[in-house]
Amino acid sequence: MTKAIAKFIRMSPRKLRRVINEIRGKDAHTAQTILKFMPYAAAKVVEKVLKSAVANAKENEKLNPDELRITKAYVDGSSTLRRWRPMSRGRGYPILKRTSHVTVEVAVDEKLVGTTKHTPSRKEAKYKHDHDHDESKSKDKTVNKEKKQVKGKTKDVRAKKDKKGKEE
Repeated sequence: MTKAIAKFIRMSPRKLRRVINEIRGKDAHTAQTILKFMPYAAAKVVEKVLKSAVANAKENEKLNPDELRITKAYVDGSSTLRRWRPMSRGRGYPILKRTSHVTVEVAVDEKLVGTTKHTPSRKEAKYKHDHDHDESKSKDKTVNKEKKQVKGKTKDVRAKKDKKGKEE
């Protein structure tokens, strides 16, 4: 079990809790996708904490990030910044700027172990195939391209006319 904590976040715990409640108990990859498309500003804060927890698990515990599930996710209230707004007749109106501590814990889920497939990178996918290319077919394609008609004339004839036109 690995965790990450973000302290003294300048956002009220109530705003953060509605985001945390959506991802609690989900696997890390699904939770990151959900947070990416949430319209709340709190989602970015929680996404950072989740990424940090996954990175901690990967680097410190040598765990596979695809096998992680959010076991605990909670928000605690922190110190409140008290400011005063002047009002009429010498009164003051309190403004409470709330702060929060966000904690996300991830652990390996036995259901996810071994179910993830390795997705090849673009470089691997480009050069490794499960079939062979037939050279005769590729040659036929180039021959067909040379003989292709463009408005009744072949491309070769058209190219020669362009060269002559440029010389004159």
